[in-house]
Formats: sequence, structure tokens, C-alpha cells
Amino acid sequence: KRSMQRIAKVARKHGNLILASLAVRMELDGFAKVKVMMDKMLAELAKQQKDEYAKWEECKKGIDEAEDSIKEGMHTKEDLDEKHKEIVNNIETLLLQIEDLKKDVAEMEVSLKKAGEDRKEENQVFQTSISDQRATVQILEKAMARLKEFYDFVQIKSHRQIPAPPPKPSSAGYSKSAGAGGVMTLIQMIIEDAKRTEQELSGTEQKAQEAYGSFVQAAKTSIEADRKSIEQKTAEVAEANSAKSETEASQLANDEELATLTDLLKAHHLECDYLLKYFDVRQQARQEEMDSI
Repeated sequence: KRSMQRIAKVARKHGNLILASLAVRMELDGFAKVKVMMDKMLAELAKQQKDEYAKWEECKKGIDEAEDSIKEGMHTKEDLDEKHKEIVNNIETLLLQIEDLKKDVAEMEVSLKKAGEDRKEENQVFQTSISDQRATVQILEKAMARLKEFYDFVQIKSHRQIPAPPPKPSSAGYSKSAGAGGVMTLIQMIIEDAKRTEQELSGTEQKAQEAYGSFVQAAKTSIEADRKSIEQKTAEVAEANSAKSETEASQLANDEELATLTDLLKAHHLECDYLLKYFDVRQQARQEEMDSI
């Protein structure tokens, strides 16, 4: 009777219908038969206690592992996002640099073309000026020769002495002189001026041609360097795009893995939250039931 009362009390406390049924059968059946049932129930409760403990450990481990994996996945996601941002910024920078280099090449080609056109015009002016100076010299030399013949003829005819050669042209400029010597001296000075002008024009033309050649060489060197840089940066853009695609693939795979882990964690919580929340209460209640039996 005391056994039945104790089991009935524990059954009421925990709402255990099986224990309540056992208490009733203790009044109806023989005690030897009841003891067999009690041993069986005790073994079953002990097994439940052990299995629940194992499940509790499994739940804690599963949730911890899922949470750790999610945390690691989030770190990976941050790293991949940062890497992707750096790659995108690098691509944008390279594209801007390529665009600037292309503009530099285009501007340099325009400058090169313009310089060539200007040099051609300058050379044409030079050729015209040189031609004019040489024509002037030729005409004046012919005039000198005619004058010399004329004055020689006049002198012979008048039995005069042939005048001395005209003096060397003076840098002081032209001056009025009387007679044949003055005229021929003036013409000779104009001839010398024309020749000096021709030399100056030739010197200026040579310097302009040398400057043009230096500019052309520097421009071509700059254009070649820019084109090589464009080629190199274009290759870098291709590599960066490849790395970007790989990173995006890694991001996609990581996102899918995070989604799977999140679903797994939800499943663990759905399966284990009740057990984890009431584990101590359930263990204690079952132990009281076992003790009462």
C-alpha cells in the first residue's frame, strides 16, 4: 500500500499516466507480477534517461558546430566582399588610366600631325625665301658684270685709266658714292646682304628641322610607351576580371553554404530547443520516477 501511494504521488506530480496505471495495477495484481513490471519500467526509464542525455549532447554539439561554421562562413563572406570590392576598384582605376593614356596618344598624334604640317609650311617659306635670295644674287651679279663691261668700254674709249676695284662692303650700311665704283659697291653690298640672309635662313631652317626631329622622336617615344602601358594595363584588366569572376563564384558558393548551414541550424533548434530548455527538469522528473519505482 505504501509503494502504491508513493508511486501514485509521483505520478500525480509529473502527470505520468504510466506510473498512475502502475499504481492502480499494484492494487489489483499480485505483487510479484507488479515487480516484474516495475523492473521493466525502470529499465525503460533508465534507457530514456541515457538516450536523452546522449541526444542532449548531440544537440549541443550540432548547434555549436553549425554556429561555428556560420561564424566562419560570415568571416569568409566579409573577406570575399572586401576582395571583390578591391578588385572592382582596381578595374575601375585601370580603365580610367587606359582612357587617359588613349587620350594622351590621340593628343600626341594630333600634335605630331600639326607639327608636321607647320614644318612643311615653314620649309616652303624657307625654300621660297632662299630662292628669292639666290635669284637676287644672280640678277645683281649679272648686273655687276654688265656694268663692269660698260665702264671698261667707256674707259677704253676715253683713254682713261681703269678704276681701282670697288672697296670691300662696309657693315655700316649703304652710302651714296659717285661714279662706277659707287654703284658697283652698292650692288656688291646688296649681294653680300642677300648671301648673309641666305646663310641665316639656312641656319634657322637647320635649327627648326633639328627641333622638329627632336620633337618627333620624343613624341614617338611617348606614344610607344603609352601604347605599351595600355597593352600592359589591358592585360591587367583581363586578369582582374578573371579574379573577379573567381571571387564572385566563391561568394556564390559561400552564400549557398551559409544558407545550408542556416537551414541546418534552424532544424537543430526546431528539434532540440524543447529538449535543451527542459533538459534538467525532465532529467530530474525521470530520476524521481525511477527513484519512486
